[in-house]
Amino acid sequence: MSYRDVAVKLRAGAAWCVALLGLTIPISTGADSVLLALVVFAWLAALPAQWRESWRAFVSTPPLIAAAAFFCALLLGMLYSPVPTGVAWSSSASKYSELVLMIAFLWAATSERTRRRALYFFLAAIALNLIVSYSVGFELVQGYPGLRTYPKYPIGFRLSVTHNILVSLAAFAGLLLAREATNPLLRAGLIAFTVICAYNVLFMVIGRTGYVLLAVLVAYFFVTSLRGWRGPVACAVVLACAFSGAYYGSGNFHSRVDAIASDLSHWQPGAGDSTSVGQRVGYYRTSAQIIAEHPLTGVGTGGFAEAFSARVKGTDAPETSNPHNDYLFTGVQLGFPGMLLMLVLYGTAWRSARRLPSRVERDLARGVVLTMAIGGLFNSVLLDHTEGLLFAWATAVLFAGCGSRETRVAAAR
Repeated sequence: MSYRDVAVKLRAGAAWCVALLGLTIPISTGADSVLLALVVFAWLAALPAQWRESWRAFVSTPPLIAAAAFFCALLLGMLYSPVPTGVAWSSSASKYSELVLMIAFLWAATSERTRRRALYFFLAAIALNLIVSYSVGFELVQGYPGLRTYPKYPIGFRLSVTHNILVSLAAFAGLLLAREATNPLLRAGLIAFTVICAYNVLFMVIGRTGYVLLAVLVAYFFVTSLRGWRGPVACAVVLACAFSGAYYGSGNFHSRVDAIASDLSHWQPGAGDSTSVGQRVGYYRTSAQIIAEHPLTGVGTGGFAEAFSARVKGTDAPETSNPHNDYLFTGVQLGFPGMLLMLVLYGTAWRSARRLPSRVERDLARGVVLTMAIGGLFNSVLLDHTEGLLFAWATAVLFAGCGSRETRVAAAR
């Protein structure tokens, strides 16, 4: 057996690992780590025989180039960081390392079967989350060992913000698949899955980011799926019914929405604040002030906590190492150029999605971009393990389809 044959087998094994990440990302960080290690090992072992193919795939996939540029900016920011290099790496730069792994995901997921498995595994994982959430929420069981969930807080395997982000994206994927389904029973099942996801987000699990994200994804679906005036009208009707129903039918939704106005009315600059909204406003204000003081370079990778602490010193405002906003967290560390690179990453993925071979893949890729771009306004989703890995994995898997299609076209010529 030649080394090239071994590389082919390694790639086939890595393809299964990449597909299985769809199952583990919504469920287990430990399992993620094992699969990531296997994918990286297989990629590095096969690289001597397939480095040209990996390089061509990288340079022909703009989102991967944008991701690499953003990660390189983080490494450059370590050179002038106020904290030791090891701290800068562990507290910030390493948390974006999934962006580098996109090339390995892309390499492994070139077959259509792998990409289809990855999507189905992801939806299966969301279904498992829903089973846990609904069974606890409706008190069918008293709880699950090792999971922090109870009837008033019926999450699945992830905490509420992450749970609602994942379930909202799954609801969007269900809509896309239902739109393309030709079998009436399959279409009805996918619509039912979407409704179950939406009900879980709006009526059961607290997480205002999920409320906003679900609305944005549903709006995008209707506006792009129905031509002319029908899209906006259908969108308005569905969202009005869903959110008015949730407001008057869900105590969690009602209280979380009402708390926004209450928290904002009591917030004061520099004052101690224990509310979720009030703290975020304080984080945003202080982060913006730091960016204004260091607009071109920021304070350096890993320097957020130190810069924030110095800025609020002498006030009652709470300190933090995370402003719950991707753009501000990046801006404090890398200045406006870093924020621009993040926007370029999302913009490149959005624009490049038009190259994908199917309508589902194109819209799903843009749904992933919306998930990160909107979620990043209220949480540091690109920094967080689950959401950051979800973005890197989903983007690479989807664009692997684009690369393989272009390869086939080139070969045919």
